[in-house]
Amino acid sequence: MNYILIKGTYHVVGQSPDADSVKFRASNPKLWQQIDTENRAIFERRIAEDNGVIQLRLQGIDALETHYSPPTLPAPEDVKGKTLANVTEPKTGGYKQLTAMGLRSTAELLKMLGVTDAKWRTFGTSTYISEANVSAGTTTGLIKTKLGDSIPGYIVCNDVELNGRPLAWVFTGTTTLADGASLTVQQLADMLEQSANYRLLRQGMVYPLFFMTLSAKLRNKLIAATYLAQDAAKRLGDGAGLPPEKISSIWQIDGSVAGMAIGSLRVLTDEKALYPYLFRKVIRLNYRTQMELYWESLRTLRVPDNVPQGVDLSGFFRDANPYVFVISDQDFVRLDEVVQIVGNQLRMTKLPQDLVLMSS
Repeated sequence: MNYILIKGTYHVVGQSPDADSVKFRASNPKLWQQIDTENRAIFERRIAEDNGVIQLRLQGIDALETHYSPPTLPAPEDVKGKTLANVTEPKTGGYKQLTAMGLRSTAELLKMLGVTDAKWRTFGTSTYISEANVSAGTTTGLIKTKLGDSIPGYIVCNDVELNGRPLAWVFTGTTTLADGASLTVQQLADMLEQSANYRLLRQGMVYPLFFMTLSAKLRNKLIAATYLAQDAAKRLGDGAGLPPEKISSIWQIDGSVAGMAIGSLRVLTDEKALYPYLFRKVIRLNYRTQMELYWESLRTLRVPDNVPQGVDLSGFFRDANPYVFVISDQDFVRLDEVVQIVGNQLRMTKLPQDLVLMSS
């Protein structure tokens, strides 16, 4: 399996980057054709919509969600077109995990790119950077115009994910390697510690996220970085009760393995960090629960009795209970064998870096 090196520019002003995604324009757009992917059609549509700029998904890591909305659910045939006074259809929302920490993680990626003093603006449901100081590239200083920043860098990529985002290893600055160079897994592993992906993980800014397509050579480096970040967080101490500005690592506030009682979504959005893969699953479940109650109201013309209070985790594995590979056990198991649900308590029985996911 070879990887393609693509040179270009990063763009953040007028965009909504977070710690695991950022916009990129290839200097030579023809190089995208060298990426062998089953998701070519959606990639081509996405890049055409943004005039050659594409959102990257940083490989091997998962950042706290800064604006997650679950996919909308189609209404059952028997309630289509129905409405009920004083009953409002639930919104998918734009859920955030620990806003201060999410912004800090994003700021770390921006700093690696040479971007500081980013000003965020909210318009409707969108949040984006309206201006920022840029110290890299041909256009520097305070940038206020969309695509007015052209931050030099390069990525290494070998696939595109389902939403059309290239799965990328992100590097800043310049390289003596040729644009379009084909790299082996070993060559990429040798330079991995220079990537923003690795550096963010090593700093405790993001979680590891491994899928079966990720080479063990690369995964092992990320696992080592994660353990180093966790050890550093232990020296920093538990972040419970500390003001957000005093928390330096997600591992100070992680509740995934220790376990947490999720009495309300506020626990996940304001108090403790949960492995983002599981956070998204909780949000999708909560949204489905709300929609099913809404549909029941339309059917019966009244608000259902026994509306659950807080977050109901009883259906956590109902829609999907995928296989995962446990590295330490060298075994495939179902998700419910590594994630325990008891009432409103959720706990991972394996560390995130010990799991390889089969699907998103």
